[in-house]
Amino acid sequence: MWQRIQTLYLFLAILLNVSLFFLDFAVIKVEDNTQSFGMYGLEGEGAYHTVILAVITTVNILLSLIVVLLFKKRQLQIKLSQLNLFTQAALVAAAFFLVDEGIRSLGITDSITFVYDAATFVSLIPMLFIYLAIRGIKKDEALIRAADRIR
Repeated sequence: MWQRIQTLYLFLAILLNVSLFFLDFAVIKVEDNTQSFGMYGLEGEGAYHTVILAVITTVNILLSLIVVLLFKKRQLQIKLSQLNLFTQAALVAAAFFLVDEGIRSLGITDSITFVYDAATFVSLIPMLFIYLAIRGIKKDEALIRAADRIR
């Protein structure tokens, strides 16, 4: 299981997704008040709560873990990894959408400045690792099929 490079890629994707729970997606400044938009939404005054980012991130973590544990079923690994890649893209899209919704929920549009923070960009990196894992799984599958033809 650990001998395969795609296991390392998926483990790195898991670690990066876990780190999203501790990072902010955006920092929003309204006049003198600074608020952060984290995994569960906008905290502080004018709070905007959401759990969708946490749910999608948890699904991504579980999918990556399941793919690592299904090392003998390469076709299923490929399909689940593709689903994982899709849900990771959904996480990135949801993050941008929800930050925008959180800003709108404040109701003030003139004096708001915001900056996307670390979690927004860190959430893109697991997509690369999942893609590399898919390539590694496909290489393993091709190697096994070639060995079966020789026998």
